[in-house]
Amino acid sequence: MNNNIYIANFKMNGNIQLIDKYINLFKNYNGNDLIILCPPFTLLNYCSEKIKTQKSVLKLGAQNIHHETEGAYTGEISANLIKSYSKYSIIGHSERRLNGETNEIITKKLISSLKNNIKPILCVGEYNYLDNANETFKIIEDQLKPLKSIVSNSNHPLLIAYEPVWAIGNNNSCDPGRAGEIANFIKRFVADTKNNVNILYGGSVDDKNHQGYLKQKNINGLLVGTASLDPTKFYNIVNNNR
Repeated sequence: MNNNIYIANFKMNGNIQLIDKYINLFKNYNGNDLIILCPPFTLLNYCSEKIKTQKSVLKLGAQNIHHETEGAYTGEISANLIKSYSKYSIIGHSERRLNGETNEIITKKLISSLKNNIKPILCVGEYNYLDNANETFKIIEDQLKPLKSIVSNSNHPLLIAYEPVWAIGNNNSCDPGRAGEIANFIKRFVADTKNNVNILYGGSVDDKNHQGYLKQKNINGLLVGTASLDPTKFYNIVNNNR
């Protein structure tokens, strides 16, 4: 069983040198954690080959997929096109929702990912800090409904990342206790499904504040953005929690 789950979301950054640094840093890693790299699409093939040839413990994920399998969608990438490389994909990230992704589209993406044996990493989170916890819960609940409706009669493992938008990409990270409360709510909301649920936290996670989140009862992973562009920082986040 994995101890924790760590996801490195490079966003629109990275190159082969960054991938090589990751491969080398984790060469002798012998922990039981699940460690997933999510580079840009242009690096999926290179990263996949390096992981295979070096027999790396690292796993590979995509940052997004299109909701259709194929068709006239210029510039888009479907789950079907990357399933030979990637076994995971981030879905519903706030930066995608800002581009107009609705719950309906996210539902279709979830269905497509599962159909192609790609494990979805569903991102949820409120855009603005809300003092009223119930208001936050309502937003999270609405974002979780697509996933719950799809997996309620299956045993697919679930990866859900709570990532409050107001805490992304700045020094205004979410209080670990608050993140823990949201994780508890998520756990309760999906409790009636048959699925094994893993809840991650994301939002200005770095090598200085990560431990506070992993001490929360229902948080057993981290979705790391900016700090993942420094492989040493990311490695320290993983290694310090063993």
